[in-house]
Amino acid sequence: MSGKPVDPPFDAGVPAATDGLSRGEAVYEGMKSGILHHRFRMGDPLREEDVASWFGASRAPARDALKRLETEGLVERIGRKYAVRNYSYDEVLVTYRMRAALEHMSVEFVIRRAGDAEIAALEAELEAQKAVLGQASRGEFSELDARFHMALARLSGNEMLLRETETVLNRARLIRSNELDKDNGPAAAYADHCRIYAALMRRDADTAKAELNYHYATTVRLHQTQPVDALGARS
Repeated sequence: MSGKPVDPPFDAGVPAATDGLSRGEAVYEGMKSGILHHRFRMGDPLREEDVASWFGASRAPARDALKRLETEGLVERIGRKYAVRNYSYDEVLVTYRMRAALEHMSVEFVIRRAGDAEIAALEAELEAQKAVLGQASRGEFSELDARFHMALARLSGNEMLLRETETVLNRARLIRSNELDKDNGPAAAYADHCRIYAALMRRDADTAKAELNYHYATTVRLHQTQPVDALGARS
């Protein structure tokens, strides 16, 4: 590989002084946004010198940003080099089992604690998605998709549940970057969200959980390359 820095796969930009961010924080936030908006695929190499050049930074803040992203499950270190984390099928399965457990708990808390008006406020997220169907990039729709799920977690009123959901949801967004040419697209995700919302409005926890499971199923299935056992693990 040439030692010449490569062009960024996204519009990184050099952070302005008015951002209020340190250079290291700007690299971290910019790289995280790029990963979550599908500007990278799992396994893409990330050279420290390239990351630094994208943000007009030195290698030290680039290295620190990559280390932070590693702790969040978005980047991995392979020997002395970094890459966007590549999740195996078993790791995809674990991630989505964790996500299901967290979001099912959110459903239980919401139905038990949230008022009708609070649940109805989720409709605004659905309207935002509907307004951009066929227009938004996959990265932009990914942000709206995440907002719906985070709004559900926020309605639970449980801060720990909210934090854990955000961490797992970010990993799920990275995993989905490898499905963009194979999945059913934003329209299908929007339809899933509408059914989840309808079940919540009826305060039907079982159906809401079942709809969430259906929502996850496509992702898990797309990463399956071998026969699986009853638990979803490869045989």
